[in-house]
Amino acid sequence: MTARIDTPAARRAMVLALVMTAAACAAAPPAGAGDWRQDRVWDDGSAEYCAYELDWRQYGELYPGRALSVLVKEPWAPDLDVKADRPLDDGFEVLKLNFIRDVPTGIYTYHQMASAFLRRDDGTLRKLATSSTEGCGITTAEMIGDKLTTRSYFEGQGTSEMTWPAEAVPEDALPAALRDWVPGDAPSAVTVFPSLLAGRLPELAAAEWRLERRRVADLELPAGTFSGVELRLSRGEEWMSYVFAAESPHRLLRLTRSDGSDYRLARCERIPYWQMSRPGGELWLPESVRSP
Repeated sequence: MTARIDTPAARRAMVLALVMTAAACAAAPPAGAGDWRQDRVWDDGSAEYCAYELDWRQYGELYPGRALSVLVKEPWAPDLDVKADRPLDDGFEVLKLNFIRDVPTGIYTYHQMASAFLRRDDGTLRKLATSSTEGCGITTAEMIGDKLTTRSYFEGQGTSEMTWPAEAVPEDALPAALRDWVPGDAPSAVTVFPSLLAGRLPELAAAEWRLERRRVADLELPAGTFSGVELRLSRGEEWMSYVFAAESPHRLLRLTRSDGSDYRLARCERIPYWQMSRPGGELWLPESVRSP
């Protein structure tokens, strides 16, 4: 039998250990949060490739177009903040989200893309890069570390730099980042940095959005009928609704906004899309989104 040591120092150590344990439990994320990132499906060598039919608000009108979402695991080179050619001893894994939007507006077409890189282990944002091109010009943005650099062709915007708000989740990463709260309790509010997928950039300031979670049944989409979980963000009269599949890894089924924009899943599979760049590869896409 082990003798019990009961001294003032031992009692203080025990109290400190209990306090630290309680604090750790209080800071722990909800059960299941982030499990989708650890799902072994990301280790299969393919990417989650999803195509969406789209109605997009611009110039006071709704224009039909398409959106593509690519989510894939990659090794990361932390010294250069780029994809590593091979796993590094001091590197780690990221989940890369490429969200692409192509919408014809009259005589010219918007081609826009956001690349968000989230650490696979804890979901923190490592890097964000965006570009928007159309008949008038090019606007780009890049966030690395705590610095955001934007370049716009509009007067009054031009090139600028600012400190990225550490607590903010980028709107352009929400199709991946929100998945943490699909299986369990969600916070009542989230600080969101506005989308950088724009020719004329919005006010570059993070804002708090109210977050609500609810189950959705019998959601009819071009890809079929689904049950899922809606995560709805609202701020004043504005709102954004993201509906994810209930099962891991919680692919995005639908995205709607208060301005009337609507992204509807047309097809989603795990595929090695980088091997499908030759003529004929486009036949994977549903006819409704084959040409923007």
